[in-house]
Amino acid sequence: MRHREQKKAKELRHKGWSVRAIAKQLQCPKSSVSKWVRGISLTSEQIEALKSNQDKARAKAANHPNSPKCVWAKIRNEISDSACKEISLKYPLSVLKVIGAALYWAEGYKISVNMVNFSNSDPHMIKLMMRFFREVCGVREQKFRGIVHIHPHLDENKAAKFWSGISGIPIKQFHKTQYGISRASKHKRDTLPLGTFRIVICDTRLQSKIKGWIKGIERMVDCGALSSAG
Repeated sequence: MRHREQKKAKELRHKGWSVRAIAKQLQCPKSSVSKWVRGISLTSEQIEALKSNQDKARAKAANHPNSPKCVWAKIRNEISDSACKEISLKYPLSVLKVIGAALYWAEGYKISVNMVNFSNSDPHMIKLMMRFFREVCGVREQKFRGIVHIHPHLDENKAAKFWSGISGIPIKQFHKTQYGISRASKHKRDTLPLGTFRIVICDTRLQSKIKGWIKGIERMVDCGALSSAG
């Protein structure tokens, strides 16, 4: 009986089977199969096939509903969905004012004294800031300008149409597209196929007002108002 198993194991090994697969087929210990086929060399093609099969097996195991990966993905999604519901779909302009000012504090261009500039690659961020500028700041539509920043090999017209749709700023009010590759993204040239978008508003008073709102947020932090507001 053992002799037939050894013979069969060697035949399967010559065909490129893995030790694990042979042991499962013959219902023998892996250690025994490993000894029986120790002197059999596999071709490079068989080795590559085994590697591919191992990768597929790992992927299948990782995607099993009871795998740690899937279990934790479910937990994360449940937490995220629950947290999402904590944010109201309706909020007063005072909240939008704080959100917009805080985002400009983090992402806006604050050096200029007469220009308001806000750049981002996230469409939702651009939508939110356009609401801030329109509803809180009262910026008139003809004052908005847009600039697309994109890598030279990407589709400028497609990007311009996309950002115009997101921001609501007509393409005719866009400045010339800016091309370039930053040091941070030069090895990730296709991660932003539509580039980034910059909202531009020439308004000294608005720039000063936003800076004042930012100072107000700083004061809230300094006096501990944020912790006692709830």
